[in-house]
Amino acid sequence: MSTAAGIKILSSMTDEERILTRHIIDLAKQSDSTGLFRSSNFLDERQQLICAACLNKEGYSGFESNGGFPDAERRVILFHGYGEKLPFTPVIFNYRSEDKPCHRDFLGSLMALEIKREMIGDILVGKSRTVVFVMNSVLPLIEDINKIGRTGVKISYDFCAEDIPAQECEKIDATVKSLRLDSVLSAAIRLSREKTQELIKSRGVTLNHVMIFEPNEKVDEGDVFSVRGMGKFCLEKVGGISKKERIFITIQKYK
Repeated sequence: MSTAAGIKILSSMTDEERILTRHIIDLAKQSDSTGLFRSSNFLDERQQLICAACLNKEGYSGFESNGGFPDAERRVILFHGYGEKLPFTPVIFNYRSEDKPCHRDFLGSLMALEIKREMIGDILVGKSRTVVFVMNSVLPLIEDINKIGRTGVKISYDFCAEDIPAQECEKIDATVKSLRLDSVLSAAIRLSREKTQELIKSRGVTLNHVMIFEPNEKVDEGDVFSVRGMGKFCLEKVGGISKKERIFITIQKYK
């Protein structure tokens, strides 16, 4: 994240997020002073960015995030030290291939056991098995689960690479007059620039996990943006200039 993006996301923090960052800084201080391993619970993407920005601001660099696989969205922040052990476990729910439980079924069943959302990482739903990353502290609460919704399940711990779904994206090549948000978003959602400006002003666009209502906001290479109901995108590449002085860009739309 750029310095400007870090400043922007910190300025948008809620009171709840400020409490979270104070907790994360405390974990960093504990690990730094004692040499012991410390870990957060699972954080969503915005929380991760906010916490990383706060840690960098305070001068802490010896940390990393881990969600169990490279493209995990929900991750824990780890402060390395003595007694280190991954604080979560991938739990496999096995069921018949003809059964079709969904993400909401698994999350609902776990939260019905009074397991808080921050104790649950990514949920990878497959054809006959689903992986749920769960903090070790709540494992005893789920070990006896034999049903998710109306689906009978059996638990195992044989997580493997085949359980990780491939990230599907649609590549969009376009040219834009500038790297303003309205220009880039117009290319991404294939809507006129005028209508895109109206959409940004009325509904807002989430840019790097900050809600933006200004069409002239600048978008940089690597920035992620989304519009509710219209998809999530990443400005993957900014290329050269065309003969008509338009900028070549490549956008990835996540499926």
